[in-house]
Amino acid sequence: MGRIKEIAEATDNELQQYLDHLGWQENPFTHSATIDEYVLPSREDIADVSSHLQNYTGPILVHSPYSGVGKTTLLKTLLEEFEDDYRTIYVGEHNVTPYELASIVADAVDVGKSSSTKLTEQKIRDADLDEPVLLGIDEFGLNDPDTLHVIQFLNDLEPFHVVLTGMTSQWDAIGDLGSDGRAFQRRIAYQLELGPFDREQTTELVQRRIATVTGHPHSEYNQIDISPFSERVLDVVHEQSRGVPAVITSAFAELASLAAYQYVNDLGAEVSVDLAKNIDYAEPEVE
Repeated sequence: MGRIKEIAEATDNELQQYLDHLGWQENPFTHSATIDEYVLPSREDIADVSSHLQNYTGPILVHSPYSGVGKTTLLKTLLEEFEDDYRTIYVGEHNVTPYELASIVADAVDVGKSSSTKLTEQKIRDADLDEPVLLGIDEFGLNDPDTLHVIQFLNDLEPFHVVLTGMTSQWDAIGDLGSDGRAFQRRIAYQLELGPFDREQTTELVQRRIATVTGHPHSEYNQIDISPFSERVLDVVHEQSRGVPAVITSAFAELASLAAYQYVNDLGAEVSVDLAKNIDYAEPEVE
């Protein structure tokens, strides 16, 4: 076995010993958040989004100046939560062309695409849909007025309710497309801007992640012990990450790996405040 593989295997063995000691099935911070692990925005924000969906007057926009704050996971959560009330469609391809967007929707409502955007739109218009459609377009990155026209077309069809996510800069740039872009912006009925976590949400993130790897119900996340971390360690991580969820999870993933090395070398199992202060934190991606 080569030296690199030997080092990798030794590191994996250290981590496994540490996880066994903690009673964790895996490092809970090395994967993207599942819907159960996702920390929702405030109750008021969620209530507003739900209300605007149920009393729909135009598209809903979820945006943020920060990357990694959970826009995509919130969209997927909404689609899952409302799947009993709607036929749900998720569009995750970035910068889709007008034809691609129309085709994805046509396939999802079982009418199939045609040879052009206009013909595909006609097939969607003529479809006999027996339930409302919740269309989620993730990280829209729209830079083509024709794509805006397709979204407006879908929004104007009675069965369709539309939720968009994207960076705030992308949303602002739509206005630079001219009258078409500004008209589209006026059609948005509700905007939710996601920001960094507060300290309580950081604790919830850790508890929900640990609940996953210990087999505890996520509904009881607030009863989860945050060991091997302490409240002071959470303070440090929250402050250094500036509350951005993607940076928080990356930091805790690294801390768990470093704590594994400490553990197998008889240096203790707990993550110290000094350790939390001395790791490198990724700079939050801000526009």
